[in-house]
Amino acid sequence: MLIQKFYPCYSDGSRMAPGDELEVFYPDLFGIPHRGVVYQLIEGPPGVESIEIIHNSKRHGGVCVVSWDDFAQCQMVKLRRRPESPEHADQIIALAESIIGHLYDTAKANCEHFTDWCYSGGTEAKSETLQAGVLVGSLVVVLGIAAFAGSRS
Repeated sequence: MLIQKFYPCYSDGSRMAPGDELEVFYPDLFGIPHRGVVYQLIEGPPGVESIEIIHNSKRHGGVCVVSWDDFAQCQMVKLRRRPESPEHADQIIALAESIIGHLYDTAKANCEHFTDWCYSGGTEAKSETLQAGVLVGSLVVVLGIAAFAGSRS
């Protein structure tokens, strides 16, 4: 008797693996992506029984491990990037594990900072979404000041 094992796959058919960076859009975040890393695939008969994600979450107070369902929250989750090698995947997971419990901070330690830090080997922690938000906010202020100044002349 042949038993086919179940392994979770992405929409392109590729298998999910530890170290993969994921992205999900929650309705209450108004289009801002939330990111996490596949922590582990827990095997059981007849294949993967559950998936755990490690992420830095404001809702959970910081870096923590959650179930796939808790991370996805019934939203579509997409693969953002994959580790460059099995060794890189191990390094990503080790770095992520090393800061479980680290507190969330929107400006300095959000989910993007977390995944970038893990992927860079602990050398970079940036948030392109936060940088873009600051740029747009600054532009709105400058345009508002220019419009106000123009209306006074």
